[in-house]
Amino acid sequence: DLGEKQKALDYYGQALPLCRAVGNQAGEATALTGIGLVYAALGEKQKALDYYGQALPLYRAVGDRSGEATALNNSGLVYAALGEKQKALDYYGQALPLYRAVGDRSGEATALNNSGLVYAALGEKQKALDYYGQALPLYRAVGDRSGEATALNNSGLVYAALGEKQKALDYYGQALPLYRAVGDRSGEATALNNSGLVYAALGEKQKALDYYGQALPLYRAVGDRSGEAVTLNNIGSV
Repeated sequence: DLGEKQKALDYYGQALPLCRAVGNQAGEATALTGIGLVYAALGEKQKALDYYGQALPLYRAVGDRSGEATALNNSGLVYAALGEKQKALDYYGQALPLYRAVGDRSGEATALNNSGLVYAALGEKQKALDYYGQALPLYRAVGDRSGEATALNNSGLVYAALGEKQKALDYYGQALPLYRAVGDRSGEATALNNSGLVYAALGEKQKALDYYGQALPLYRAVGDRSGEAVTLNNIGSV
């Protein structure tokens, strides 16, 4: 959690042989998943997949469907990052019924939202909206305002791509107060910038500049120079 990835790997690495020595397959699976998460964060995707792949049969052996679903969902994220979209959908699709079986609505919402992202990337916009639409009430049910904001913003992006500008603005507008409520300045900046893009496309230049102008200090505050650059470029375009 502190971002000290090397230290995390060291501790997981010490835990693994101990779990194996006492035949604790559940602990072993947890340690393997933890190592996979660190490698994914380090960008070592192939290594991450290897560790998730080792954890999966162990979760199955001990009947931990929740852990199995998490390892499948995490594998899907790596495949999505690798551009292997069909594989990503396959893993999310395997995770979904497991999340449902254990009543993990938060996990289910995440897998649905992740599937939506892949369908959006594939250009299957209607399918993407369907998955985001399924994720939304689940995020609301568990009170996950961050997840809800993300699903709303993602829906807005699809509506913008479909040319349904008013709908896009409506979804971004719903996402904004949620991002603010959870203190997610990066998400807030993205929703503001996305709104600016729609207003620019509508020819409402002053409104576009207003939204970009609100996004800029937020990107600077979180040190997102890429977002800052995009926003400056968007202002220049207007």
